[in-house]
Amino acid sequence: MSTSTGKIKRMARKCNNCYVTGEEKQLFSCSKCKFQAYCSKECQRADWKKHKPMCQNNGKLESVLKEHESTATGLFYRRTLVDGMSLYELDQRLEKWVRWHHGTLMAATVQALRLPEDVTRAHTHILYAKLEPRPQAEHHGSPGKYFRVLDAEVIEMEDGLRRPSPWPESIVQLRGMCVEAERSKRGYCAAAFVECSPLYVQTVPFGSMTQNVMRNEVLHDTWKELFMDCIEEGKKPEILRGRGRPRQ
Repeated sequence: MSTSTGKIKRMARKCNNCYVTGEEKQLFSCSKCKFQAYCSKECQRADWKKHKPMCQNNGKLESVLKEHESTATGLFYRRTLVDGMSLYELDQRLEKWVRWHHGTLMAATVQALRLPEDVTRAHTHILYAKLEPRPQAEHHGSPGKYFRVLDAEVIEMEDGLRRPSPWPESIVQLRGMCVEAERSKRGYCAAAFVECSPLYVQTVPFGSMTQNVMRNEVLHDTWKELFMDCIEEGKKPEILRGRGRPRQ
């Protein structure tokens, strides 16, 4: 069930080439991997060289997980995973959870890495969250409650390189995204790594991080408790900007 890197999850809903947002222009997802978004076929073609390795890796992992369902090991996981899920179903559930909590993960990453103080930390540190799947009796079909966070911490990328595969490969791939973002003058690329055993660690990247964007963010020493509470309750985070009131 080996692949070169863990799966790269969807970035914020922006064109992966020109960075126009979904609010500015209608976007569509790559038909092969279903992850990166584009505003036009021209932008998709222009981004293909950069997107190709990620696209092929995500597609390969999904195919492997589907094939794995009918194996003896796959049947074993159905007997041991919550709600009798297969690894493929667990991965698909994680996809939905990440989409629901994308803003939560981004807010936690900004807070945990203390990016308002130094946005360049996005290129040296990541937020790591260890997850546990929750049973139907707890989530009741709500994607925001599919998982709970067992622990969350900030990890230096250098430390990640010394962890078992696919950590080093995922860090190298993330660094490539960081270099490309900086080269194109579109800010920094931060990321959260989420892991729910027995799935590989997976990357959730956030683009267009700039000091200007960060300037009104208020840092909280209790970011971890706030993050875990949002996940547990399946709710969106309240973000404090400047001296104003919390904004949902």
